[in-house]
Amino acid sequence: MKPANTNAVRRKNAILGALSSTLLRLTTVVILLWLRSSLDSGTFAAKVLLLLIVLGIGSIPFIWISLKTRLKEIQGGEEDAAAQY
Repeated sequence: MKPANTNAVRRKNAILGALSSTLLRLTTVVILLWLRSSLDSGTFAAKVLLLLIVLGIGSIPFIWISLKTRLKEIQGGEEDAAAQY
């Protein structure tokens, strides 16, 4: 049996997924910054950590772009239309 408002549940789950993914990335960045603070800035490990920090922060906007796309899909009923086939 379907919930009363399936689209509302889908929207809520999509938003919670984006929030949790963003929180996980930010937590990882904070841990990497903490690890990097204990290293000399010229070492190879410090440079690798800096690269991982930049990649972690740089991926966050794409999470929200994907969320925007997902919310449009939910609003447009694409998932319901695909379920008919």
